[in-house]
Amino acid sequence: MDDDRPPTPPRLPGGLPWLGHAARFAADPVTFLRRGRDRAGDVFSFRLLGQNVVFVSGLAAHATVFRAEESVLSIREAYQFLVPVFGRGVAYDAETAVMDEQVGFVRPALTSARLHTYAAVMAEEAERYFGAWPDTGTADLAEAMNELTVTIASRCLVGTEFERRLTGELPGLYHDLEAGIRLAGLVNPSLPLPQFRRRDRARERITRIIVEIVRERRALGDDGDTHADLLSVLLAARYSDGRPLPDRTIAGVLLALIFAGQHTSAVLATWAGVLLLEHRHHLPAVLAELDAAFADDPVVTLEKLRRLDLLDRCVREAERLHPPLVLLMRKALRETVVEGRRIAPGTLVMLSPGVSHRLPELFREPDRYDPARFGPGREEGRAPYSLIGFGGGRHRCPGLAFSYQQVKIIWSVLLRRFDLMLGQRPNPPDYSTFIVGPRRPCLVHYRRRSGPADPAASGER
Repeated sequence: MDDDRPPTPPRLPGGLPWLGHAARFAADPVTFLRRGRDRAGDVFSFRLLGQNVVFVSGLAAHATVFRAEESVLSIREAYQFLVPVFGRGVAYDAETAVMDEQVGFVRPALTSARLHTYAAVMAEEAERYFGAWPDTGTADLAEAMNELTVTIASRCLVGTEFERRLTGELPGLYHDLEAGIRLAGLVNPSLPLPQFRRRDRARERITRIIVEIVRERRALGDDGDTHADLLSVLLAARYSDGRPLPDRTIAGVLLALIFAGQHTSAVLATWAGVLLLEHRHHLPAVLAELDAAFADDPVVTLEKLRRLDLLDRCVREAERLHPPLVLLMRKALRETVVEGRRIAPGTLVMLSPGVSHRLPELFREPDRYDPARFGPGREEGRAPYSLIGFGGGRHRCPGLAFSYQQVKIIWSVLLRRFDLMLGQRPNPPDYSTFIVGPRRPCLVHYRRRSGPADPAASGER
């Protein structure tokens, strides 16, 4: 009997016909969801652009969602608005089994051995980028991190040919792709909006260049060992039925990984710097750690990166306080129950790292910047599904290690080369897209260091 079924989630009051709570949600989704949780609990519903949404939070709810089968809570159906970003037949436009195979093709390019190779590339590009800065000046930190991570991701995953052919274009093209990920895409990602048209032009431009490189590599007989990049891996990949990947599929997989990894890395790198420079009393210890690690040899290696415990904790705290992805979604294909609440088929199920990372039952004084929470004796965030800035379960971002390595290398170079001071405070999040960095301009003043940092000069000024 229906009376025996679990109750549906409580619904937030208010909202407009069809639009629902879209205006408040679009302006600041994290604050909207935090207030909704304070009012209605860990599981509640609201209307958003004609869609019924159920928000869930807490470790138990996270576990239920992340462990659910695709036939129950579908990531593919939830992210259909990304199909125009990556192209047809790739990722969320592919059948579940094919999408899983495509993710599997990516993993060999993200092994420890490959990451070791990428470390030298990341350090070289960071040294080149910051080496071009004058001895003193002001830079937009968000813009700098975007430009640098575009170059690093493109070179590591596609090769130097890609960057060379799109010199000067890449940051703008990726910006147009990102700007095309908007709330309106939940309704129809093909609406005739200017942002969507620019998104489509950018995707086609990038795809065309990658396909050209793919065909040239095939003509040269690339068998998967010729180049230490993901493109080489994909050229050698075969589906379970023995088919090779079509050229445009290879381009789409590369675009999906570069785009997803580059933007999350750029945002994480920006927040890591902003938060550390906002809380400068942590800076002397980080600088001392860096100077000690590189005192005898300036070459960046994975072994040295693993010894940078303080810097690693700062990056983790940045992910916690300002996760690049503030929303994670699934589409209910069958009726399911989360935390005693019944969720109907067709419902959009939503989690928010931006909300969950500030739950006091998971993180002590959750609104406080405190990298030591990840250190010995505390080690917060170790519970499964507590730190979910890169997703969770089998759909957790496969490029997490790549992203963390990139961010740590960038800041190990930048902090050893320059003394830095934020140009303004506060630096509020920019919720105009789904990948949330600080609002621009995010200015930093810099002065080139002539030697090891003076800890006294790194305090509040």
